[in-house]
Amino acid sequence: ASVERSGVRPIDFLEQLGLLGPRTQCVHMTALGEQDIETVATHGAHVVHCPRSNLKLGSGICPVQKLLDRGINVALGTDGAASNNRLNMLSELQTASLIGKSQHGDPKAVDAWTALEMATLHGAAALGLLDQLGSVEVGKAADLIALDLSGLQYLPRHDLASSLVYATSGNEVQWSWVAGKPLVRAGVLQTLDYTDLAARAGRWSEQLGAFRQTLES
Repeated sequence: ASVERSGVRPIDFLEQLGLLGPRTQCVHMTALGEQDIETVATHGAHVVHCPRSNLKLGSGICPVQKLLDRGINVALGTDGAASNNRLNMLSELQTASLIGKSQHGDPKAVDAWTALEMATLHGAAALGLLDQLGSVEVGKAADLIALDLSGLQYLPRHDLASSLVYATSGNEVQWSWVAGKPLVRAGVLQTLDYTDLAARAGRWSEQLGAFRQTLES
């Protein structure tokens, strides 16, 4: 469609506009040609991979390992709730790794540690905040989560990254700190009223349902 409208592919169009660079985040990237990959790499742009959204929409899959091999920074995203109901980063870790292996026919592609880096260090780099976020280091923000991996399903833990990526579901998160502030304490969100949130979600659901009926009538 882009070629029909403008005569060039989307990446080439962005390049012509001067919009490709180290501050550019290219999201999804499921229809990349070899020249697109070279162009993204040349300009140092970042790619944000949203695997579960792409699966739900049937929109293709980003060639993550190929991009990584070319030196392109690939981070992980979830997309929005309309195309990814869970918005669960641990699910994205697992999906990204498993799809990467299947896509490239290589069990070593997008391994567990790579998936973790995509969700942490690579994400910070894509935001231009690698000096502030992405790893546990002195001087960086205390953005941390603590998971309960005491269950039998997580044993044996020969490789912590493998356990995190392939055995967790997200329910294991017991604590979450953002800039040192606890937002989840013992598995309970500290900044939201569950009852109020459920009621608001119900009201919005009714309004959206009514609006949908007007479109169908």
